[in-house]
Amino acid sequence: MMQAIRALERAIDRLEQDVEGLASAASGPSPGIDAAAARTALRSLDSLITELKGQDVKEQAGG
Repeated sequence: MMQAIRALERAIDRLEQDVEGLASAASGPSPGIDAAAARTALRSLDSLITELKGQDVKEQAGG
């Protein structure tokens, strides 16, 4: 499970970089990209990963 979590973390890092790059490249607000919503979604995924890590630690400890 930890391998899957690490893969998710890497994917999220790439997405965060993509969002930042798209926001920087746009000369004005892009109608196709809601950077604030994208960041919110990425934070939500970060929270989910943190929760999954906690569950994995509990399972490994036998709890």
